[in-house]
Amino acid sequence: MRRVILSTGLALAATLWLAGTAWSTTAPEPETEGSRTSPGESAEQSTARVTGRLELVSEDGEPVRKRHEFANAVVYFEPDESPAVAEHDAMVEMTTRRREFVPRVLAVAAGTEVRFPNEDPILHNVFSTSGDNRFDLGVYGEGSGETHRFEHPGLVRVFCNVHSRMSAHIVVVDGPYFTKPDRDGRFVLEDLPVGPGRLTIWHERSSAERIDIDLEAGDEHVHDAWLELTVREAESPPRRMRRRGRY
Repeated sequence: MRRVILSTGLALAATLWLAGTAWSTTAPEPETEGSRTSPGESAEQSTARVTGRLELVSEDGEPVRKRHEFANAVVYFEPDESPAVAEHDAMVEMTTRRREFVPRVLAVAAGTEVRFPNEDPILHNVFSTSGDNRFDLGVYGEGSGETHRFEHPGLVRVFCNVHSRMSAHIVVVDGPYFTKPDRDGRFVLEDLPVGPGRLTIWHERSSAERIDIDLEAGDEHVHDAWLELTVREAESPPRRMRRRGRY
């Protein structure tokens, strides 16, 4: 496996090795069952991997200590030539709970259907005006909620017209190659198609970092990055329920 290390400044370092060969007059040994490459090994050699760690800093350059902020980041890879991907019928959810969207940031592949359950004893609405992904599910009460299929890659900002403070983001990716960092900022993207493409590291409170990379079979790219959080953190609504079952 070749390991490629990328930094924010795009510095590259690689370690290569070459096994020596020796002349022999004896015939090569026939291939045995145990020496054949397994399907798993073959698949690994025909794909690539990207790993790294994201650091978040304030406008003053100080590290952001709130570990929950990493849940509002998405890392994804978009190949220049998208390979054929099997259709999926899985549905994901973004719930309205205590006048908040949960999760606040959701990543899905284009073509995914998202359900928006309402867990509050009050009316909510879910809508977006984001380009080709615009939608409006109307106003509805507590229950399993309404659904919408997101067909077009891009960033979707989600709101509720009943509660102006409610907002969320859905990152629609052209393919299944996306993930979220863990609570320490580490991320892994596996089984990536070989060839050129673009790696994007996005956070709802920052400008995205994008880097063009060319993946070769067996590569492991290491990309550590940092994002400056310049957008003010959204305020959470009061947790106390008002009279008559309203928030």
